[in-house]
Amino acid sequence: MSGVAPTTTRVTELFVSAEQMLVEVLGRIKPGQGKIVLPPMRVDDPPRSIRESVARHARDEVRLAGLDEDGSLGEDPHATIKRLAAAACAAAQAGTIADDDLLLGTITRCFLAHDVAFHLGSTACPLPEDLARGLWEITEPDAQKWRDAGVFGEPLTPYPPDVSWRDRFLRSAGRDPHPHFD
Repeated sequence: MSGVAPTTTRVTELFVSAEQMLVEVLGRIKPGQGKIVLPPMRVDDPPRSIRESVARHARDEVRLAGLDEDGSLGEDPHATIKRLAAAACAAAQAGTIADDDLLLGTITRCFLAHDVAFHLGSTACPLPEDLARGLWEITEPDAQKWRDAGVFGEPLTPYPPDVSWRDRFLRSAGRDPHPHFD
């Protein structure tokens, strides 16, 4: 997808960072919050509940890790998510996941963490600056390709030159970094 080929090592580092961040954010979900509806993950996706989004994420973890299971969340969803994230990270570090899949997985994990955090009431974006900067540097040169694929929406511009990397990445992807302040 990207015209500037990032190194496998860099994409793997970003993926692992995104996994760690997402596991932490998903650990904040309390009983009864699974029905909260999140915005679409991709441009043509429907809105989904947190429960549906986490289940979809679990299935993606299983796919990326190459596991022979269905990705159901079971009795302890957070423990399952932690286990699946560890398996996906191990697969990424072993080099068994294609760079394009890793990069797309990193982007979607960032979007999901951002959406869940804000819809649970957080006013702080959970993306670490180094993760956001790395994603922006890799995706910005080919942002139109990501838009054409439906991963990114139209950019939210203009933004000041001193904007954080978090805001820069999310805004370039067409996502509002501060939805509670509109």
